[in-house]
Amino acid sequence: MAEREGQIKVVNEEEGIVILEEHDGSEAIYQIVTVVELEEISYLILLPEEDHENGEGYALKITEDENEERIYEPVVDEDELVRLQEELEAQYEE
Repeated sequence: MAEREGQIKVVNEEEGIVILEEHDGSEAIYQIVTVVELEEISYLILLPEEDHENGEGYALKITEDENEERIYEPVVDEDELVRLQEELEAQYEE
C-alpha cells in the first residue's frame, strides 16, 4: 500500500485556508488559490501559504454527505489530476 496521504485538519473557505497534517505529524497551512469546476464537481486548489513558487500544491474535491454537509477529499487519481491541470491551464490562458 502507498504511503498514507496527509490528513485534512481544518478547511475555512471564508478565510481561504486549509490546514493539513503532513506525513510526519507536522501541520502545514495552505491557501485556497482558486476553485475549479470540472464535470459538475468543485475542487479547491491549494498552495503552501509560505512558499507558493516551490511548494507542492494539492487539490481537494468537494462532495456532500447524506446530511448535505460538505466533505473535502484529497484528489489522488492521476487521470482526475491531469484533467484538473488542463482546466487550470485553460483558465490561465483566457
